[in-house]
Amino acid sequence: MAIETFRPDFAALLAASRLSVSQAGYNTVCDLLQAGCRAVLVPWAAGGETEQTARATRLAARGRAAMLTEEALSPASLAARISAAFAAPDPARLALALDGAGRTAQILTDRAQSRAADPSRAVPAGKP
Repeated sequence: MAIETFRPDFAALLAASRLSVSQAGYNTVCDLLQAGCRAVLVPWAAGGETEQTARATRLAARGRAAMLTEEALSPASLAARISAAFAAPDPARLALALDGAGRTAQILTDRAQSRAADPSRAVPAGKP
């Protein structure tokens, strides 16, 4: 067992892990789903935050992760969730497209080049 606060190779570590105990941030959840790693999610809910709890609740309802709220977190409750996660079937890896920024940049470049190649499609200065 290893406890890590941050690793640049997090996705690779998940792919080689049998289980991850994590919060339920967007990037972490995407990495977990892509890795097909068992997960126990303890969503961050301080200050009235609801995003991570909503995400973890949805994943738990779909059998993609176990969830444990911060209020219910204890050594015994965490051990029970970990045991249950190991007893569940292996989660399947999902083919997720995680290259949205690169794809968007390529679409914009292609459109700009297309307009530059066809003067009739050029937008007059000062118009959107």
